[in-house]
Amino acid sequence: MSKAKKKKRKVRRPAAGGVSSTGKCSVGQCSVGQCSVGQCSVEGALQLHRAGDLGGAKAIYCEVIQREPTNADAWHLLGMTLHAGGEDEQALECLAQADALVPGHPELLANLGWVYRSLGRYEPACDVLERAIKADPSSVPARCSLGAVFSELGQVDDAEQQYQAALAIDPGHCVALMNLGNLRQSQGRSRDAEQLYREVLSRNPGDSLVMMNLGEALRQQGKWDLAIEMLTGALRVNPMLVQAAVGLGRTLQAARRLAESESIFRQVIRQRGDYAKAYHYLGKTLLDAGDAEAAQAEIRHALELDPRDAFAVCTLGFVRLEMGQRDEAAECFSRAIELNPDLSEAAGTLLYLRSTDPGVEPAELFHQHCQWGQRYGEWPKVSIGERDMRADRRLKIGYVSPDFRNHAIASYIMPVMKSHDGECVEVYCYAEVASPDHVTEQLMRHADHWRFTNGLSDDQVAQQVVEDGIDILVDLAGHTSKNRLLVFARRPAPVQMTWLGYPNTTGLKAIDYRLTCQTQDPEGEETWHVEQLLRLPGGSFCFSVPENAPAVHPTPAMNAGHVTFGALHRPIKITDSVRDLWAAVMHAVPGSKLLVFNTRFTQSAASDLRDGLIARGVSAERMEIRSRYDGASYLETYHEIDIALDVFPWAGGTTTLEALWMGVPVLAMYGDRRSARSTAAIVENVGHGAWVARSTAQYVQLAAKLASDWNALQASRARLRTDVQSTIVDAKRFTASLENAYRDAWRLICADCFRTDPRKPFRANVL
Repeated sequence: MSKAKKKKRKVRRPAAGGVSSTGKCSVGQCSVGQCSVGQCSVEGALQLHRAGDLGGAKAIYCEVIQREPTNADAWHLLGMTLHAGGEDEQALECLAQADALVPGHPELLANLGWVYRSLGRYEPACDVLERAIKADPSSVPARCSLGAVFSELGQVDDAEQQYQAALAIDPGHCVALMNLGNLRQSQGRSRDAEQLYREVLSRNPGDSLVMMNLGEALRQQGKWDLAIEMLTGALRVNPMLVQAAVGLGRTLQAARRLAESESIFRQVIRQRGDYAKAYHYLGKTLLDAGDAEAAQAEIRHALELDPRDAFAVCTLGFVRLEMGQRDEAAECFSRAIELNPDLSEAAGTLLYLRSTDPGVEPAELFHQHCQWGQRYGEWPKVSIGERDMRADRRLKIGYVSPDFRNHAIASYIMPVMKSHDGECVEVYCYAEVASPDHVTEQLMRHADHWRFTNGLSDDQVAQQVVEDGIDILVDLAGHTSKNRLLVFARRPAPVQMTWLGYPNTTGLKAIDYRLTCQTQDPEGEETWHVEQLLRLPGGSFCFSVPENAPAVHPTPAMNAGHVTFGALHRPIKITDSVRDLWAAVMHAVPGSKLLVFNTRFTQSAASDLRDGLIARGVSAERMEIRSRYDGASYLETYHEIDIALDVFPWAGGTTTLEALWMGVPVLAMYGDRRSARSTAAIVENVGHGAWVARSTAQYVQLAAKLASDWNALQASRARLRTDVQSTIVDAKRFTASLENAYRDAWRLICADCFRTDPRKPFRANVL
């Protein structure tokens, strides 16, 4: 287990020990001491306690103790009353007094340990609870409480051992079942948690806490309708259960019912204006709705209430990404990691940002990725058992991705899925997709086997890969959102690769190869990878052209009387270096105009780009920055663009291919790292290497040359679709090359030559 897993972590607070999941005192009767003259009063106070009249119960217990200072029951129950009212220090004194009067009583010790836990005093809590179990090994409350302490300490195996022991004594014990469900949730095993919560609910119908937790387990699996039904039911039972309302808002957000989600969160804020999480999740909903400025305001409010909420800090980072504020975003992700070192999403996103930062040299990038691998990627390897190691048998290929849906990655994997040779390979897909769509359905039709992985832990997914007998497991996400790199860290397949989703090393030594090509990763790039580079001939991917793409129009300069440069890149990719280059291009072509479009341009991001170009001498009249389109497709924007401009060091991919498909020449910059060469690789593969520059000066010269010959622009526009169709869109050719690469990698391991020289570059056979 990695060091990260050994540190204390927060989990959902279990209902155990002193108070059951129904909120009733676990001290069912007065049984600590002997019956006394005050016992009838104690019984009466206990009835008030159960009815929720804590003040009345407390007064009677104090009266009994005044008359009879040695009444252990009164001290015990007074302690539990104080605990129920949040007065834990005073509760501790009362319970300690009861323990002094009647040492070693299991139920009393269980409650004393629980109060220690509530105060965060874990060492005495463990000592007391272990005393309780020693006094009565069949004490289920003590085992539940000790399990909860272990959970909060991150000692997951010890916690599970206590819960399982409790259930062995009483298989239907609701607190033990509930706490084990909470543990499963904290492990990412929401499917298992759902089963446990359902069992508790069958024994306690209408319990709002159980319904709330079940709703959360359903939400994490993407079962939106069921989750909404369960969380709505919990609120019907207990309208004041704020956590259930927040869970409902999050589920509505995930289901893209954003207006309803916003309404729920605003209602929670009216009810509890000091509840930081409500502001945080309202901000996330507003971000999804495209209002980054409003989202930022709400998340800042959340952080005013809880400055140490790492998740809110991380979300603020994503907001600033949307606003094009890359440096501020990086600061947020770094701060989130400081607050919660286990927050691998923030760490991975920070790697993405640094990969796009021209100020970070390749050597430093490599070092940071290796640090990530050491910090998060060291896990015990699973046993894969014996395998049929015949080199030429049919191979089982597993693709792992969160993007088997309407996403750019689907444009690259779809043609491969359609073109795989079923006699040579058997295809498995492991989909971290909570909301399947029409693209998911298409992909499912072309896979031999399909596994949804949402709701499963990394260990469970790894075990599924082992059970499926996968020979080559291929990651399609890298360090992008909702990746499953930690499945690969467990080494569930003999050969593991990464492809498509991330243009850099993963930093994960358990991944053997990264699929690439000679242009993107020329000789010498092995130095910056923990993986071997497996170079495919003719490019490292094929592409599925956009459905219903509009027809190519003539180059607009013919009618406009001037050349229009354009770009459809995300704001985060438009660095200061890119602005310098674009401004130089505009100055080199007098009278030219610039059109920039992307739906992620917020008002502040657009203003920032406009001001940056004006500061570089480009007048506002020569530029237009859009975030919306009026036609049937955003691709119609290319009807207004003569020449598309590149970005770096994170060059275009899908954006470049779409521009070429729409007949627009793309000027590429060949950069100093793989991420800065993707446009160059595409342009070269379609036969237009003359559009690739090796320096900024050459780039400006090429732009001026292209812009000066409108007839040449029109000729290029007329033939570009044919050029793309015959190269990058040729899925049959590419997939055969890919399968050859898989076969070569498999033969290496079969020949017992696997990784004998991990720095030696490996090339697939050329067809």
